[in-house]
Amino acid sequence: MKTAAPYTDTSGKLARESGTTVPTVTAYARLGLLDFIVSSNGTRLYKAGQSAKVQKIYAERMAGRGRRLKPA
Repeated sequence: MKTAAPYTDTSGKLARESGTTVPTVTAYARLGLLDFIVSSNGTRLYKAGQSAKVQKIYAERMAGRGRRLKPA
């Protein structure tokens, strides 16, 4: 049986790792696209390792808007 990934990543860490911004990560969380909990001090904590998911969501949303993405 797999154990659930701990909620350790902050919005800032996800933004840095995925190459996006904190408001972008927060918006995806509000839309229900990311798994998170709210700590006792009000900080959103995301499941570890979701930066690839943020990158994928960002790429899909930008492609849907007709914007050109930077080549990888």
